[in-house]
Amino acid sequence: MRRLRILVTAVGGDLGQAIVKALRISSYQVEVEGCDMNASSVGAAFVDHFHEVPRADSPEYMDSMARICGAEAIDCIIPASEAEILRLSASVQSADQLRNVEVICQPHSWIETFGDKLACMKALEGLVPLAPFADGDDDRAVERLVTECGFPLVVKPRRLSGSRRVSVVHSAEELQQTRRSTPRSIVQGFLEDASREFSVGVFVCDAFTAAIAYRRALGPVGCSWSAVTCDDPLVLQYARKICVESGLRGSANVQVRYGSEGVRLLEINPRFSSLVAARAACGFRDVDWSLALALGEQPHRPAGFRHLRFRRFIDEMLDFGDGLATLEEWAPRRTRLP
Repeated sequence: MRRLRILVTAVGGDLGQAIVKALRISSYQVEVEGCDMNASSVGAAFVDHFHEVPRADSPEYMDSMARICGAEAIDCIIPASEAEILRLSASVQSADQLRNVEVICQPHSWIETFGDKLACMKALEGLVPLAPFADGDDDRAVERLVTECGFPLVVKPRRLSGSRRVSVVHSAEELQQTRRSTPRSIVQGFLEDASREFSVGVFVCDAFTAAIAYRRALGPVGCSWSAVTCDDPLVLQYARKICVESGLRGSANVQVRYGSEGVRLLEINPRFSSLVAARAACGFRDVDWSLALALGEQPHRPAGFRHLRFRRFIDEMLDFGDGLATLEEWAPRRTRLP
């Protein structure tokens, strides 16, 4: 098997770091290149070679990526920031300089629909059970939602993922203020019981559809901070139904909450999850499967997934003048947590 050269973008972020970890336990032989717009990104310590690139919205971004791909003979790019996923998915078909490089992400049209919370809900309305929702820029639609659901309500940007800028409002005054400060928003009926929130990894190819659910809790930066695998059939069936109705092919991440009325969608992330490394460790290898699709190969059907508990921990990196590293004495002991 030849050695693949994979370029992971935004390696300083939580998703980029998770993708690099997933590649480190890949069934493929890989050399991991990394890039980030921050020249001092700590992600440089975890890849074989590191490159600084401009912001994704810079006119120089595509030329910079092309230079790296040409100089390093890159086979595949895995974008790990939402801005780069949007830019690369929109540009790759027309970019001559990246014509021989596979970009591992959803098609731009799928991202435009299902990465936009309002467009996603409209596309799935009547096909899967959803919480009531309204366009945050439509006064009449919001008024109807208030009449139907009352308070509390949830206001969130249509594009940002995770818990960033998500607001729970308890009055008409709060709702008005939050809508003013959150342009292009969606307003949803409140889904109770945050302790029953699930991150469901889904993958679809011709040979199989796979889904794995983690019951999770969010951390201070909006990504999963702790999680445990869960085989609740209603959660998995709901996520599989979304795969069918959305026409998904490849990998995505479905966020749901399970309340008194059943499983309901929070959002779809049209990308790998920050749990992608933990999922790979327990057998849900959606990075490998996505590489196989990009290379024209048949992904291997998984036999099953190991039960896993996940805890995130921020590791401190030190540089005494000879390069970034951590201290061996700081490595965790094998410990059973309650």
